[in-house]
Amino acid sequence: MARISSAVLMLTLLTACSENVSPRAERVFYRGDGMASWGTVCKLNRRGFLGFGERGYISAAHVTANGTPLVGPKDAITVSDALSDWSFLGINPAQLDAQDYPAPKQGKAVEIHGFPARDRDGEVIPGTLYTDDPVPPFWWVELHDSDDGIAAEGVIGGISGSCVFDEKGDLIAVVHANGFSQIEGTTSTWAKVVPVREAILQAQGRTPPVASTITATAIPPAYQEAAPGYTTTPPVYQEVAPDYAATPPVYEEVAPTFIETPLYSEIVPASTTTTVSPPEVLPQPQPRAFRVIEPEPLEIMPTPRGAYRPRGIECAICL
Repeated sequence: MARISSAVLMLTLLTACSENVSPRAERVFYRGDGMASWGTVCKLNRRGFLGFGERGYISAAHVTANGTPLVGPKDAITVSDALSDWSFLGINPAQLDAQDYPAPKQGKAVEIHGFPARDRDGEVIPGTLYTDDPVPPFWWVELHDSDDGIAAEGVIGGISGSCVFDEKGDLIAVVHANGFSQIEGTTSTWAKVVPVREAILQAQGRTPPVASTITATAIPPAYQEAAPGYTTTPPVYQEVAPDYAATPPVYEEVAPTFIETPLYSEIVPASTTTTVSPPEVLPQPQPRAFRVIEPEPLEIMPTPRGAYRPRGIECAICL
């Protein structure tokens, strides 16, 4: 019994020391038309008397665009912006004070609390605010891993809308997307986030703060969509001024070449009348003279039997 009590106490202590997902991060799950989608919404803790006035959520617009979730808060969308990818649910952002939400600051340590696809327990991902994106209001967070000695793995799908908290537990941003881009001296694992302060300012129709111009810090060139069906932000094109200091090309004047007049020779056309030459008279062969040569008579001499006889000559006398 004492051993069981010790085991239960140890398990309780480990659970208390482990990093849990903030209760302000709530899981949402959508299903319809043969598709499924996961995401996270963040509870907006409004500052009020004795904690009253705690209501409303903020998330990514491409998450809440899936409709009413089967799992998660059923609050209706009040205001959303697909281009900046923020969405407020169950609260009018005009009632919010942007100053209640800290602005992102380069180098600040943060934690992302959210629910990747099929994860019901949630995940806490440490990171560092890296730099702002050329397209406001986005910022980049360099992701780290919670286990020592393991490279940052990032998250594939479902992390969109997750809550980005600073060391004090204040909500700074929500996750727009995540991906991997190689930058020397970093983990090359990133999350692109939407600051809550600037989302409130945009929803209230006020001009958001101008993005800082940090030129010494490399910006991740690409990111991976965290949820299906979301259209990425159009690429930023940089205008390049023409180089007027460049030396104009040197043109060399070339004298024209005159072609000499060709010489024509008159050719007398052939006459159309055909002259037929008389046939050539060939000499007639002369008749040949023939002379009859009489063969000389052969002397037939007796020869012994078996002796040589010229071919064609028979013995007249056989011995």
